Amino acid sequence: MLWPSGAKLLLVIVPVLLIIIVAILSRLLGSKAAPPPSVQSSDGAVHRSTRRLERDLEGQVEFFQIFSVLLGELHAQRQIRQIPPTLVNAMVRMFRPEVAVVLVRRRSTITEPDRENRLIVAAISAAQRQMKVGMEVRFGEGQLGIAAARQRLMVRKDFEEERSLSFSMNQNSGQPEFDVVAPMVAGGDTIGVVAIARPERHYFSEREMIEMIARLGALTWTNLEAYRNVEIAAEVDGLTGIFNKAALLVKLSEAVFDARNNGEKVSVFLFDIDHFKNYNDQNGHLVGDRLLRLLAKLVRDSVRSDDYFGRFGGEEFVLVMTGRTASQAMSGAEVIRHRIEEYPFEGESTQPNGRLTISGGVACFPDDADDSVELLRNADAALYEAKNAGRNRVMRAEPTGLNPVLKNRVRRTE
Repeated sequence: MLWPSGAKLLLVIVPVLLIIIVAILSRLLGSKAAPPPSVQSSDGAVHRSTRRLERDLEGQVEFFQIFSVLLGELHAQRQIRQIPPTLVNAMVRMFRPEVAVVLVRRRSTITEPDRENRLIVAAISAAQRQMKVGMEVRFGEGQLGIAAARQRLMVRKDFEEERSLSFSMNQNSGQPEFDVVAPMVAGGDTIGVVAIARPERHYFSEREMIEMIARLGALTWTNLEAYRNVEIAAEVDGLTGIFNKAALLVKLSEAVFDARNNGEKVSVFLFDIDHFKNYNDQNGHLVGDRLLRLLAKLVRDSVRSDDYFGRFGGEEFVLVMTGRTASQAMSGAEVIRHRIEEYPFEGESTQPNGRLTISGGVACFPDDADDSVELLRNADAALYEAKNAGRNRVMRAEPTGLNPVLKNRVRRTE
């Protein structure tokens, strides 16, 4: 895919490259200044100094080799969720730390407006599992939270000085002591942080190296989000602001195509609102439209940024979950069903059971279908099974790979 703005990439990389080059030249020039007599007479000291410079230069060369690979990997990314593990892998190759971690900022939602004040571990490489994916850190708390709130790179010495000023440090014993923490900042907003602890390799310009990785990660993140928003703008449903049916069909076809080529899975969650006609009749169509808009936002806040969620028509919705197995999709669908059931929607008391609920079906490629059309058809069949079973539930498509029409034909011939 093309980057929305290649110029932004140069604006990030060039200044930091200049800083590193100037640092190297300064050290080289400094080494050529007249040394003290004791040093001049010591061939061993000169040799050690020269060897140190050689190691620094070798480190810079190796870093730029790894950094060029990182540039290519991030440039090829189509999914935001792949950015954190890509950054972690680059830090591991470069510094060989005991811990390398990337945290990203959470999005606020209707039910949790303060979530944006927390970071979540999105990718980690650690010899010992002191932290794990999904762990949260609040802004301003601990080394990671302080660097995120300050929006500046901080090293272990900085944190030791902060202790004397009574700042909150790693109160959670599950967090390691980090040597370098760099915030991922773009447009004045903190997107996340990258950090390493106890690296095996040290370099003269390692602060600038970590900062380059963090800046590149932030730039890639914002570029992918901007690119995706441009795509969505031309494909949204006018009422709810999510994907329309035509766009969903295209996204699903592309997801299945990629999954087939990469040996991955794609799951679909198709659901509709129980007794929606009754809701409209009792509350009016304007209230019904408000319900659809609010429900769409509630679900959108509950899904991953790489999932595709849209309105399939009327009160029917589809969620395309890339890289998700059937069991993972069922878990995600149950979370959505529960959140909708628990949310206090306007006028829900007029519903037959006194609250607003949904029924849905889940199907997974390639377990339940051979293509996108069959995948939707089988999810739809599971949806009707959920309706027939009493509503307010999610059913899994039969993992046979046969669509309902073909299954009926098979039964009739038996």
